Amino acid sequence: MQELNKNSDFRQFLEEELARRSQNYPRYSLRAFARHLEVDSSFLSKILNGKRTVTLRTIRMFGERLNLPPEELQHFGEVSRERKMKRKLERLLEKMPTEEREQSTISINVDEARLEQAKDMIKNFRRDLANFLDAGTSQGKTYQISLSMFPVSGFRTENVAEVEI
Repeated sequence: MQELNKNSDFRQFLEEELARRSQNYPRYSLRAFARHLEVDSSFLSKILNGKRTVTLRTIRMFGERLNLPPEELQHFGEVSRERKMKRKLERLLEKMPTEEREQSTISINVDEARLEQAKDMIKNFRRDLANFLDAGTSQGKTYQISLSMFPVSGFRTENVAEVEI
């Protein structure tokens, strides 16, 4: 079994696993991989080509058949939920009038020695804001509040050089 890439989603993991098996056994095919996963080869092909969504159920089913440890299944489940929410939010934002939302962003140079404290401050702010907003009336609209903090420079990925802002 391959080593888990913490940035990969389950589709990418499956592609890499098929490639690894094909490299070790040149006659190994998509059909053989589908048989191992106990699914139709067209179903697997659609997943690998991005024409079918990878659901949590699919992750669990394939993960069991690939003997993935629970922490890897949890990782792929979290990545899947995060990406699903991101796609949903993108569709909502495209349709929503700007006067009905508050959205802002800031890019700043960060002393990495202060990152843990900053993460704690974000958690506390999120909790305090949720308590403040939830303490009001039981009527109203449901809102999505999303806070992110991540580096946008000084890192490399396998396929992309350093990101420029």
